[in-house]
Amino acid sequence: MDDFPKLRQGLEALPFEHEGQRLILLRDRLGFAQDSLLIPPHLAALLAQMDGENSLRDLQSNYMRMTGKLLYLEDLQNYVQKLDEGLFLESDRFLALVARERQEFFDEPVRRMQFAGTSYPADPPRLRTHLDGFVAGTADAASAVGAKGNRLVGLMAPHIDLNAGGICFARAYRVVPAAEPPSTWVILGTGHDFIENYFALTLKDFETPLGPARHDREFCRELAAHAPRNLLAGEYNHRKEHTIEFQTVFLAHTQPSFSIVPLLCAFGLEEWESDGAYIDEVAALLRQLAHERKPGVKFIASVDLAHIGPRYGDSFRPHRGTLEEHLEADRQLLETLCRCDPSAFLKEAGRGRNCRRICGLAPLLVLAKIFEGTAVGVVLDHSYAVVDQQNSFVTFASMAFYESGTGDT
Repeated sequence: MDDFPKLRQGLEALPFEHEGQRLILLRDRLGFAQDSLLIPPHLAALLAQMDGENSLRDLQSNYMRMTGKLLYLEDLQNYVQKLDEGLFLESDRFLALVARERQEFFDEPVRRMQFAGTSYPADPPRLRTHLDGFVAGTADAASAVGAKGNRLVGLMAPHIDLNAGGICFARAYRVVPAAEPPSTWVILGTGHDFIENYFALTLKDFETPLGPARHDREFCRELAAHAPRNLLAGEYNHRKEHTIEFQTVFLAHTQPSFSIVPLLCAFGLEEWESDGAYIDEVAALLRQLAHERKPGVKFIASVDLAHIGPRYGDSFRPHRGTLEEHLEADRQLLETLCRCDPSAFLKEAGRGRNCRRICGLAPLLVLAKIFEGTAVGVVLDHSYAVVDQQNSFVTFASMAFYESGTGDT
């Protein structure tokens, strides 16, 4: 056992009530750990101290200072061992697993689906029925959007679990059959973990139950070759990330033949402020490459909006007024996207240093920059999902973007 335990990246600690007892649920956002771990709050306080710099003796002393109680070394060792066995520590056990899985990922000719059977059915007939049910649920939204001659250039769709946001997904993809189908969809996925160089491209097809979503080899190679930094450095981030996988499932159901450019985006306000020129270069390159192949390329931003409540670090339990407040803030944000105004979007998203935790900030900013001055957006749906017993919630929306100057929207 390592005498200097280090909690690894990609974890989240959530408040949890079990049989009237308040606990902390430690789980892995990246999917390496198969099981979550319930931890008493007094022990959970030690997690932040496990940075690889504090020894077990240091942790004992820190515990005494925080609680005024003695933590026996044997109990602490058992606690650390349980964290290690659960793959929550950056230990030899975890690093060996990552090395094996990295090798498997790069050896595979395709990016294997990760969420079939959990977030959506793995059986093709059942999946088609499942997705058809979402589409049927949009019958009240038979939109005239796009029926006035406007050329569809892009979509915004959620990436929340399909069981929670299926109708919102369907309202985005409902407009595709009526539009001129592109040969390629550039999917700007939200990266939920650190990504080297902020963007991660992969040169792999995506497996879906309805057949492969093939990558556009030429576009991907052009993007990688002309980008100012290495967009393949973070390719492994695609293995566990769901934000592009969910879009490929709907695309495979909606459009018989298509290819994709799978690009994860992960940066926040601080990165934008310090490295905005580079991010602008990537957005400009995407815009240029798409323009050269017009109208064969369209864009999808795979995003969710606000994340509010104890699950996401808030000290309060949301109520109906909280929800209405954030839905209204969403509407202000979506209005800036309708205008494809990146400056206004940044100002709106950055209020309180993004205290609303808009996890789709990076893809949405890139999309706004790509469409700036050339497109307008239309909101198709705006909704939310409550995600725990503490009333924590996520908001999300779908939009269609149409080329401006070709008709009324």
